[in-house]
Amino acid sequence: MLAVAYKRALAVILVVSASVPALAESSAELDGLSGSTVRVCGNNAYPPVTWINKDQQIDGINVAVIRRLLEPLNVTVDTYQDSNWRRCIKEVELGNVDILSGFKTDVRQQSMIYLDAPIIRESIYLYYPLEHPLNFEGWEALAGLRVGVLMGDSFGNKVDAALHKYPSLEFVSTQDQNLLKLADNRLDVVPMGGLSGQLDLRRLGLEDKIGYTETDVSDFWYLAISKKSFLVKWLPLLNQRLEQLLKDPATVPKLVTQYHKVYSEDLDLKRGGSGN
Repeated sequence: MLAVAYKRALAVILVVSASVPALAESSAELDGLSGSTVRVCGNNAYPPVTWINKDQQIDGINVAVIRRLLEPLNVTVDTYQDSNWRRCIKEVELGNVDILSGFKTDVRQQSMIYLDAPIIRESIYLYYPLEHPLNFEGWEALAGLRVGVLMGDSFGNKVDAALHKYPSLEFVSTQDQNLLKLADNRLDVVPMGGLSGQLDLRRLGLEDKIGYTETDVSDFWYLAISKKSFLVKWLPLLNQRLEQLLKDPATVPKLVTQYHKVYSEDLDLKRGGSGN
């Protein structure tokens, strides 16, 4: 099932090379960047793309991209995170965090500048109690249901606008809360990533209680820099490096496999552990 999920939930079009020749940046170009520390935060609910590991570090495919972009420039990447996704977005807005990865929205672009190249595509599924299955018939059709949404999550401008008109929209700080509510029939539906949702069902032991179906939404993860970050000065350089990194068509599929394994080991999925 996971092999099928890879194919259906992640349409990878651009990738990161694990061994990219160093670009010929001059010392003048790197003045003020080399030796600096960059703070990173991310969504804690989309493994293997992004999650917070047991050491309180943001981890996953997107962080691997950030490291390969910055660490060869002698930049320290600080991935410690003790906040949820909504707080991560706020910290980037305030300039306390330099960079995050996420979908591109009009609201976020008011306080962030997105690098040009997208990294990976994520498909959004609807999760529901198996006792009450549903088919996706458009976002307006969900308006009368109890819908759980992760705080700070976005599914694109059009879908976000529809969701916020729902009379029974419930916000939570973790997807675990959403999935446990679904299992107890306290919610009717939760929109979330296809692959990440299936990994979380396995981790929580809820595969026999919750089902899922595809929607018409998929979007790209981008890297976004706070407009208040010192990194803004190096946007042309970072875009150039990212373009160079996103070349080898074999690398992101390898990263998907690698970070699926890392996530499984981090949360003891192979032994049926419940995680942290």
